[in-house]
Amino acid sequence: MNSYTCKLAALTVSSALACLPALAANGQMPPPQSYGAVTVVNGGADLDEAELFKKAAPQYPLRVVFSVRGGGYAVADEFTILHNGTAIAEIPSAGPWLLVNLPPGNYTLRARFEGQVSERPVSVGRASTARTVQWVAPASID
Repeated sequence: MNSYTCKLAALTVSSALACLPALAANGQMPPPQSYGAVTVVNGGADLDEAELFKKAAPQYPLRVVFSVRGGGYAVADEFTILHNGTAIAEIPSAGPWLLVNLPPGNYTLRARFEGQVSERPVSVGRASTARTVQWVAPASID
């Protein structure tokens, strides 16, 4: 094992999380998070990372992009995916890009921005028939 691999293995979870923004600069996506049958890649706050998300988007059946009215990116305090009224994924500090891999079906998406909650129904198919949801945050957070 080389010294670079040893150094990587020695990182603690907290220091690894602190390095996530640097992953985009190195051409890597943030790691996916699993919520049962749902896998989510969350991030895209800087331009390099946003480009990576755009390139990876065709591999996911659902993409959500949060923005403010002026066109800048936004982050939801919490984002929830519901299926038949049951939360199947709860993502804190969601966005501005979410790439979501989940089974085809009908879902409700719920986003909370500074205490304001809004919902949207969405029908999801396979990645080849991907759905992109452009979600504009409430005007009060502009």
